[in-house]
Amino acid sequence: MILDDDVLELELTDTGPRGDAMATHLDGRPIYVAYAIAGERVRAKVYKRTSEWIGAELLEVLRPSPHRVSPPCPLYGTCTGCQLQHVSAAQQLEIKREMVRTQLRRFGGFTDVDVRPTLPAPASLHYRNHARFTVRRGTLGFIRKLNRRFFVVDRCLLMEPRINEVVARLQGRLQETTQCNIRVGADADAISIQPRLSLTDVASGQDHVMERLAGTPFRVSNAAFFQVNRVQAEQMLELVAAEMPTDGHGVLVDAYAGVGTFAIVLAPRVARVIAIEESGPAVRDARRNAAGVANLEFRLGKTEEILIGLADDGLAVHAVILDPPRSGCHQATLTALARLRPNKLLYVSCDPSTLARDLRILCASGYTVRSVQPIDMFPQTAHVECLAVLELRGDSMQGATDEAQRL
Repeated sequence: MILDDDVLELELTDTGPRGDAMATHLDGRPIYVAYAIAGERVRAKVYKRTSEWIGAELLEVLRPSPHRVSPPCPLYGTCTGCQLQHVSAAQQLEIKREMVRTQLRRFGGFTDVDVRPTLPAPASLHYRNHARFTVRRGTLGFIRKLNRRFFVVDRCLLMEPRINEVVARLQGRLQETTQCNIRVGADADAISIQPRLSLTDVASGQDHVMERLAGTPFRVSNAAFFQVNRVQAEQMLELVAAEMPTDGHGVLVDAYAGVGTFAIVLAPRVARVIAIEESGPAVRDARRNAAGVANLEFRLGKTEEILIGLADDGLAVHAVILDPPRSGCHQATLTALARLRPNKLLYVSCDPSTLARDLRILCASGYTVRSVQPIDMFPQTAHVECLAVLELRGDSMQGATDEAQRL
């Protein structure tokens, strides 16, 4: 029901690709309403119209969902970082599973893939080990997504407590910078604050922290990537490990290897690991982290170029782990994989839409998607991590397996 040009009364029927609830305009365009839940009836004010969609701001919930809860954070509504804080924990998992299904269908044409129930996080608050703050007039805060306005953050409920403790000590005192990054590692004294500050009572300028996954320590430089949710990263590592052989045979390629988390933990399960990473700081960390692991080598360079080289060499590969950035794999990487033809692909993705796009291309080159496992790496937000397991189809798979076993 249209009340006037800008205010709409809506029956919300679905969940959008970024966690917003959806209705359909009379002209067929989707209407996305943030902070609402599918099944609710609401009043909302339009803030943006495009030829493809309409964005609306929630004004009033006329008929609330049974899954609606009171957000625990006082910044809810001001901060746009927690898109699902008003939704019960169980329903957040269902929303993320449905988001994955929707994106697989929309961008990949997949209608019957086994999308498993979202793997829950043990803790839905205080899980983030890394924060990036904007600094204005000495105070730390975030930038609101819609209107780009700065707001002060004294305490973020998603951050590990040690980060909030640092914020409390710095708040109102950072006249010398416009940005502040705070990262904490596995141990209580593992803290990095960037940039180096002139404050004498706060240690800063550290170049790395020490993390730990599956009992293995990892040096992580400030420029290197590491998952923000340590506990969920360990669960994901266990899922990947379950797909690896246990007899010490075969070759594993870890593409987009970062500081070597997958490669180092999984090295004892296979005959040989080749880890690929184009970030120099990450490879330097990875080589330190892998000291003493005899069957593991790191190659610095672009994933697509090194994979093509492996294919040209005729290397038989049992499995490839892919953990690309949000933009997904480069087209040349997918082409190289079609030539390399490993038995199994384990694709880790933080963006279901680019995952779906790449899975469609990989399936066209001879693979089948066995399963997609959503992982709640980012509770309270609309972001979701996925692990897709792909297998080479038919006789090609058996032939590659036999050749890998001979190594």
